[in-house]
Amino acid sequence: MSVDLQQVLTQIVGFLLLLWLMRKFAWGPLLGTLDERRKRIADEWANIARGKEEVERARLEYQAKIAEIGNQAKARVQEGVAEGERQAKALLDATRIEAQTILEKAKRDIQRETDQARVMLRDEVAQLAIACASKILRQEINPERHATLIAQAIDQDGGKR
Repeated sequence: MSVDLQQVLTQIVGFLLLLWLMRKFAWGPLLGTLDERRKRIADEWANIARGKEEVERARLEYQAKIAEIGNQAKARVQEGVAEGERQAKALLDATRIEAQTILEKAKRDIQRETDQARVMLRDEVAQLAIACASKILRQEINPERHATLIAQAIDQDGGKR
């Protein structure tokens, strides 16, 4: 087997020429395409990371808003309960005052009616005494004078009892 030097040199020159052509026309654009794709993938990863951060921030904001709404609702319920208790107390106080007023009025009415009944009873006793005295004496006594005397006697007697 003999080595043909001219053929080996031709193949080496052809191979170097092929490498140079490949580097100029194939590897440059191929490496550029790969670099461009690597950059696009890195940008997409960065966008995804920013998106995750935004989603997390939005989730935290929503949780904070939900907590705030819960606190506001709880405060409103407490305000409503306090307002209801205040109104119930006011109603109870008003009812007590009204009951006290009615009781006092009833006491005054009872006292007034008792006083009227005493006056009527005294007048009736005086008339009965006059009628009895008239029958006993069978003479006519001056009713006005006699009523006055009996009323005085009743008043004096009523003061002793």
